[in-house]
Amino acid sequence: MNPFLSIAVGDIATLINYVVDDHVIVSHTHPIGYKHIEADGMNQIAASKFIDGVLYTLEFVSLHDRIPTHFRLVSPRYAMWVGEALEQASYTQFFTDGAPISVTLEDTEAVPLFYARHSQAIHSFKI
Repeated sequence: MNPFLSIAVGDIATLINYVVDDHVIVSHTHPIGYKHIEADGMNQIAASKFIDGVLYTLEFVSLHDRIPTHFRLVSPRYAMWVGEALEQASYTQFFTDGAPISVTLEDTEAVPLFYARHSQAIHSFKI
């Protein structure tokens, strides 16, 4: 059992899943994507808005389990920036037994999300 957090960033939203034994246990669609990150100039404010969705998901995970320290990220754009933002964020409110957060960059996978009658492709990356 190697739980991990899977993060898929799209243009207008980010899909965050907590996965255990290939089963999605917690899923959250955060309304921040590439367009928001770019609009904020890829600065600390953009990173904070992006990380808020990850922390929100981890709050639910922490109610039942220790949070994963392995994140998997697939991102067609800004993968290094997103990965660094995730690794540099503070997770002090969660018990990690001193283990740092590690981010693994993986291949881009198209994950469709449906918004009203329109489909928006979201790219998944694991950290």
